[in-house]
Amino acid sequence: MNHPIRRWAPAAIAGAGLLAASAPAEPAAPLSRLEQLVEANVLGVHAFQVRLARESGKGDPACWAPGPLSDGALGSLVDHQTALLAEDVAGVRAWADGHNSSFDPAKDLEPLLRSGLSLAETLPVNVYAEYLAGRVSRPPHASVRAIANLYQTVLEVERDGDRLQVLFAFYIGLGLPVYVGPLGLPGSDADLLAAGRELEGRSCASPVGTSAAEWQIAGRKIWNWGEKNQHVRDARAVAAELLAEPDLAALVPRIEAMPPRRIAVIGHSFTMDLHWSSPSAFAPIVAAMLARENPAVEFRMFQAGGLTGSRAYRRFYADALAWKPDAVLFVVMNRTEEDREAFTTMGRGFVAAGATVYTFDDIREPEAGRPGDPAKDAEMAREAGMTVVEVARLLAASPDRGRFVCLDGIHMTEPYHRLMAREWVRLLAGARQPALGGPFVSRSRAN
Repeated sequence: MNHPIRRWAPAAIAGAGLLAASAPAEPAAPLSRLEQLVEANVLGVHAFQVRLARESGKGDPACWAPGPLSDGALGSLVDHQTALLAEDVAGVRAWADGHNSSFDPAKDLEPLLRSGLSLAETLPVNVYAEYLAGRVSRPPHASVRAIANLYQTVLEVERDGDRLQVLFAFYIGLGLPVYVGPLGLPGSDADLLAAGRELEGRSCASPVGTSAAEWQIAGRKIWNWGEKNQHVRDARAVAAELLAEPDLAALVPRIEAMPPRRIAVIGHSFTMDLHWSSPSAFAPIVAAMLARENPAVEFRMFQAGGLTGSRAYRRFYADALAWKPDAVLFVVMNRTEEDREAFTTMGRGFVAAGATVYTFDDIREPEAGRPGDPAKDAEMAREAGMTVVEVARLLAASPDRGRFVCLDGIHMTEPYHRLMAREWVRLLAGARQPALGGPFVSRSRAN
């Protein structure tokens, strides 16, 4: 059954809600306070993307025209959204529910609602809201618009690590759904691609990508981050599942018996919890496993997307060395001789300080993002005194290897990270050797 979302244009705040400026076939009802909060964020994102359209020269002026607003005025709207999202969300929710609250809507909410920005029907946010409303029985207006706002935000890929994550926290704090699962819709890659094919071609030309594949990736990001931000599936959830598997459950006594240790992970996005391709990455999953069974083993992550050896040296080496770790794991890219020199310099430095330094023989990065020569890196690592952990053969032999690479062709999905987590925790617990079939060698200093 189709339940169209009512159209709204920002005009004035009257009485208890915001009135529509121009009515469709039937007069629009005033927006509730919760709906006002969502629409203000829709406008804040739109203001940013209108400015993006102007700077990039991409986008249909019928959708992306700033009207009378200057770049400065658009920037001011973006600032109002930033300030709105920084409010104490409990106080904002109390205001939305009609309770006493210190939240002042005149400060940042009303300037957004009175901005004068128009929202064309063919904007991606409106196209997705209409699509979603047609697939959910009696959809709450605020819920549909909030999810559509998240989609509109994530389609501009440079903001998915900051503004998008703040929006997730804000909407979760308001009690709104943040992905389509809670609305009863499926979320497999095939389902998301089918949605993308329906959505493709329905939006105006935009400064963001709106092909079927780009809608699909947006859906995957929103679904995975929605589950992660609500702790439905995150590092702790995957850690609990792995520890319940018989072979890893048998390792718990070993884990509990591990002495206090400090373990530093210096790595690129394959080690980062934030990435969208999986509920988490293998390093934070293992950290969650150890935190659950033996909190005396500490982890500290030194991470950045696309981290190379030379960047790791400049950005993290001094701080990591000062932390005095007992063990270090390197998962960095070595594209140049400078990277390799920095990589081996750090390895020798940590070894000289008494730490065991690990690196993997080849983490099987896809061709689209594979740097340098893993075999050469492994050889240099051994010469520098590092311990090379063999996982390449296990990854190549895994029955799940066809499902390892995510939709962007670069990052890895949950099956990959589960396998890597299993091997990393087994190594740390002394249940496997660095070289498959070879002797287990530890250079960890005594505590």
